[in-house]
Amino acid sequence: MKKLSLLILLILSLSACQKEFVDKNEVTEKAAYDTPEAYKGIVLGMTKIFTTTTYKYIVKGPGLTAKELGRANTYVSTTQLSNGGEDITDDNPTVGTIWSGLHRSRGIAEKILENIGNVDFVDADEADAYKAYAMFFKGLTIGYMSQYWEKVTLNNDSDNNAQFVDRMEGYQAAISYLSDAQDIFDNNANATALINGTISSSFSIVDVIHVLKARYYMELGEYQSAYDEANAVDMTTKSQWDYDGGSIKNPVYEQILDANATLNYLPIDQLGMLSAHPLEAGDTRADFYLDNATGVIMQDIDCNNDLYHPAGFWSTDSSPIPVYLSGEVLLLKAEAKARLGGNANLSDAVALIDQVRTKTPAADSFGVGASLPAWTGDPTSQADVLDEIYKNYAAELYMQGLRFPIHRRFYPHYLDNVDWNSVDRCSLERVNNFYPYPDSERANNPNCPPNPAY
Repeated sequence: MKKLSLLILLILSLSACQKEFVDKNEVTEKAAYDTPEAYKGIVLGMTKIFTTTTYKYIVKGPGLTAKELGRANTYVSTTQLSNGGEDITDDNPTVGTIWSGLHRSRGIAEKILENIGNVDFVDADEADAYKAYAMFFKGLTIGYMSQYWEKVTLNNDSDNNAQFVDRMEGYQAAISYLSDAQDIFDNNANATALINGTISSSFSIVDVIHVLKARYYMELGEYQSAYDEANAVDMTTKSQWDYDGGSIKNPVYEQILDANATLNYLPIDQLGMLSAHPLEAGDTRADFYLDNATGVIMQDIDCNNDLYHPAGFWSTDSSPIPVYLSGEVLLLKAEAKARLGGNANLSDAVALIDQVRTKTPAADSFGVGASLPAWTGDPTSQADVLDEIYKNYAAELYMQGLRFPIHRRFYPHYLDNVDWNSVDRCSLERVNNFYPYPDSERANNPNCPPNPAY
């Protein structure tokens, strides 16, 4: 991604989810949204907020919640997320930053959609590209909110009066925005090429949309639609978020490996798969994601598990991070088939599982391979097939903020009978169902719902 101009930095300094008071920046912002030449910077700025600040907390918070990560210090924020249950308070800064970051990017997307129709672009393809990308980003941000909160907002409100809806309605809205974006890209190859070339050195916006829609259809229980979207992905392409190592650093590297980092968390041995779904011996995904060469750094404060430095997508300050992995696409197809049921679908699901299990690093576009033998479980047992799919999700998508919502989807009643006063939290694979609403939202928005029990 390119460096932003001072003009765009001023725009991004404005909060997208608070009241907009009249000040010296207001004219600057209006001028930018009225200027066709500014839109490339606006789009890159919107993306930067998500891929740097917001993304680092998407890795940290859900990673601690789903026991991918262990605590490296006694800070209250990480302690709450690691303990889970009712210990997470409304003022948890990690949860609050995910919420505010998603709203901030979405607010920029909304301003693009509000203003772009009144802007005279010399190239109509450029207008289509930025409009469609704003629709895409609005869908992406609502989808991420729906992964972590029980109820979500669908629109920013400058008067702090945003309405909340059930997360399932959030997924439906996300799919609608993504579909609207897809319609434009499907009918305008020039707009598609412009966005792909602007966002990253390796990016396929149409395939990213298919993957996001597949994720969200799966959450909605629309399994055939989830399969169809995943099946539409071009497996010869890859999409990544790029970092330059300077003004835009890889956010996980910045939090853990950078010389100036204050260590908050570290990856747990065996990818944190130490409980009911242990990592299989010989699974090379552990070698990819963990820095085994450096070895054990320390034991986590809570459970004395060995902690390592991350490797893989977080090795340097300029390491790119995938938007999705080919293994996830295969597993989405496998899960859809397994949930549709019937011997034929289960057989198809097992074949897809084996594609993930036997995949070598050389056969994967990002170098993520399991190098395991074919699965030897019962192919006629839907429950066993789904368990195997979950285990591969957990290993394949390590530290990408996805194990938390995926575990809840597979095991929705996992925490129903937990006695938080006596449970050994080190034995749990997930310590929350949903996050509380940040205190900033509760203090300013009268529509903010009660927090979930945990």
